[in-house]
Amino acid sequence: MSTEEQADQLAARAGEAIRQVLAEAKERAAAILREAESEAATIRERAEAEASEIRKRGEADARAQIEAAKRALDELGGTLAAAASSALPKAESQPQETETDQEEPTESPGAPEAPVSPPAEEEREPEQAPAAVGNGDDAAERLVAMKMAVDGKDQAAIEAELIEKFGPGDRTELLKDVLERVAR
Repeated sequence: MSTEEQADQLAARAGEAIRQVLAEAKERAAAILREAESEAATIRERAEAEASEIRKRGEADARAQIEAAKRALDELGGTLAAAASSALPKAESQPQETETDQEEPTESPGAPEAPVSPPAEEEREPEQAPAAVGNGDDAAERLVAMKMAVDGKDQAAIEAELIEKFGPGDRTELLKDVLERVAR
């Protein structure tokens, strides 16, 4: 064999060795890549599971806080309604006696008849004026409006309920304020 043939054989073996080293390197790189992708998938699944649990706990906490707030509003509403009712003047909260309801005073048989004259102007009881807004009604109206807004009612439904419970009146500013606060 000549030197030239030996050189060609050596070059061929060297080339084959290089191809084999490159093939092994590709296989090893592919294995490393598969391992990294598998590990990344596992990490991603764990992170998604943790995020899901955190979200569920957060939603449960939020629901519990909303329910607690609704219960507090209901309790406060009852307390304010009771306070508003007790703050109303007696003339509005209880029916007044009429003349036919009053019994005639009994006279003793021998007593002379006394002349009956109407009481003087200053002696008459002044008629009860209607309750002014500010005696607790405005706070009660605000509370009812706030509760309905938290429950998701729209402005028209809230206003209709307030008119039904508290009578007609301009509640534009009250409704605007309540709806802005609930939207926050």
